[in-house]
Amino acid sequence: MKNLIRGHIYQLKKDRFFFGCLALSCIFLVASIRLSFSLASASNPVMGIEGLFDTFLGSDIILYVFMLLTANTVAETYRSGVMKNIIGRGIARKQYYFSIVFAISAAYLLVMLIGGIFMGVLAGSRFGVGAISYPGYYALSVIARILFVMAHISFALTTTIYTRNAITGVVFGLAIPNIPQILEMVLGFLRIHIDLDFIKLSTHMPSVYAASNDLLSFLPSFAVLCGYLILSILVGLRLLKHQDIK
Repeated sequence: MKNLIRGHIYQLKKDRFFFGCLALSCIFLVASIRLSFSLASASNPVMGIEGLFDTFLGSDIILYVFMLLTANTVAETYRSGVMKNIIGRGIARKQYYFSIVFAISAAYLLVMLIGGIFMGVLAGSRFGVGAISYPGYYALSVIARILFVMAHISFALTTTIYTRNAITGVVFGLAIPNIPQILEMVLGFLRIHIDLDFIKLSTHMPSVYAASNDLLSFLPSFAVLCGYLILSILVGLRLLKHQDIK
């Protein structure tokens, strides 16, 4: 597993598409930070700690960029014949699956951590560092965000394994976790009102602006996040296990 992850990291270092995604992510990060500062004021300050966590826990657009990176990486593996070589060398398919999820999720989280630190330093120099009033809430928020990221990367990986195409892979990878919202829109158009908030990923994601000592609120969040992650992994591993790779 470690060698596979190292291999993926080495591959990313040589991949121009990765650097393109990285540049695009930096543009979105800078735009997000500028927007945060434009909305901040003396009466509504953004403290350093708050800015750090808000940046790290947000920016879903950048996550979608990394989902595209996932889909492109896997599609290229099929296209170039590398997948056949990997399987031919006796590497377990589930190890390949998990190594992709871990490597790209780690790359995304590292980018967001650097962006969060940058935001925290800028906000701290302008409005003060601030303090972590609810450390338990922040810690669980980070864990929830990691699960959220891994679930989306896993869906992008699973759908690309099925389609072997980067574009359709990322489109389906984005659509599947948002099926509850899509169903509500379709049924709403038909004047059928149904509430599916209990299975929406976005509904259960924590926010630094809602921080409190109520840690029980994370139970439904972890239940939904783990459910989506386990579902995507099981389907992905099953597809990969029974796939005829030529």
